[in-house]
Amino acid sequence: MLLGSLGIVTLSFCLIVYTVMSVTASFLVERRMRENLALVDEFALEAASYLKNADANGLYELCLSRAEAENARFLILSPGGTVWIDTLAGLSGVRLGHAEVVDIAQGGATLSYGLHNVSEKGALPSWVGYYTAAVAYDADMVGIAMMSASVQDVFDQLAQIQQSLFLGFLLVLLLVSGLTFWFSSLITSPINALNDVMQQAVRQGFSVRFSVKGNDEVAQLGQTFNAMSEKLQNMDKMRNDFISNASHELKTPLSAMKILIESLLSTKELDEAMTRDFLGDINREIDRLNLIVQDLLTLVRFDGKTMPLKKELLSLGELAYDMVQRLSPIAQRAGIDVDVELDELCYVEGDPSRLAQVVYNLVDNAIKYTPKGGRVLVQVGRSGQRVLLKVQDTGIGIPESAISHIFDRFYRVDKARSRATGGTGLGLSIVQNIVRVHDGDIEVQSKDGEGTCFTVYLPAAPDPLDDFDEPDALAADNKEEPHEEP
Repeated sequence: MLLGSLGIVTLSFCLIVYTVMSVTASFLVERRMRENLALVDEFALEAASYLKNADANGLYELCLSRAEAENARFLILSPGGTVWIDTLAGLSGVRLGHAEVVDIAQGGATLSYGLHNVSEKGALPSWVGYYTAAVAYDADMVGIAMMSASVQDVFDQLAQIQQSLFLGFLLVLLLVSGLTFWFSSLITSPINALNDVMQQAVRQGFSVRFSVKGNDEVAQLGQTFNAMSEKLQNMDKMRNDFISNASHELKTPLSAMKILIESLLSTKELDEAMTRDFLGDINREIDRLNLIVQDLLTLVRFDGKTMPLKKELLSLGELAYDMVQRLSPIAQRAGIDVDVELDELCYVEGDPSRLAQVVYNLVDNAIKYTPKGGRVLVQVGRSGQRVLLKVQDTGIGIPESAISHIFDRFYRVDKARSRATGGTGLGLSIVQNIVRVHDGDIEVQSKDGEGTCFTVYLPAAPDPLDDFDEPDALAADNKEEPHEEP
């Protein structure tokens, strides 16, 4: 516990220091940079007229006055980056290749700045900011203004802040260590008792319970352990009941088949009608057994988040038409017009029952959330290499804040209305999962109070008529088959 507490405090301190130092450094440095950038920009404006008039003396005096006022180094460079004037006279005639100069000379920028460590190798860092601005006159760049100013004082302030934080961390660390050691000694005894009960549960099963005393954290932990043990005990009972029920369900058809088969084996003279009757009963029991097994496997697949598919080539337009026909009576009773624009030659590879569920859910939702006198449009067509299914209504629509959640399980836009119209809140989630396992996409567009449009995209399958070879088919039709008597 002590090591854990110290680790948490240390990690928290590192995160706090990193955040505080990052925010503080960004604020202080950026503020200084902006201030100095404004100075060099102002300096460039003042120098423009001097450069245009080739007033070298006036320009030099301007640089000196600026350097004295700002305690910084000012330079005037040619448009190509060669130093014309340097208040320290150390770079006159030198062509500078600093990024800040290149940004103005070649990059087309009007302002640029950067930080540089100008200390010698092995010495303490000394940070300086370089600031450049284009000197323009009548829209022509006539030179580059540059200012070099130390920002080491900013970094010194940051170092002082970091040192203060470190000292505070040491004090907190000592305090936390003392409190943790004292607190851990108080809870050692009940934790050991709880540990003994847990070990007893491992040996004897989930019927063991911890004797809860008081209302402190250990008592709450004991209550949680008791609740967990009870839940595990119930789950173990449910597992046993499930195995018992499943075994009974599987045993029933097996027992029936065994009795029927033994009856056939014990009968010396088999009557054909009785035999067929017994075999029919056996066949039905086999079907029943197969159905039970399939149901059990389906439960396993749902637990494993897999979905069995029986894909085949089908017309999405025909499937959509069938679903619309099934829902037409519901729409008529609700006073809603359902129009269709279906291309029956749009084929996809998919599970008919699953895709029918997609169409049914979308159209059913459109009908449910469209007021009387409204309209629902169902379209199926091609979009490049994909087949699209579009279900559009003039209903109540979906608020923009809810669109990103409508495919979440159990999510309801309007809980009261959703329960009134039925449904579990899983329909759209099921639709999305079915579309995804068919390698498709689903999109939704909606405006609150104006209606909703769901669009499903599925990979298009080749039209089966494209593979029909008419000459070969005709030849096959004209080929004489040998005549057989019935």
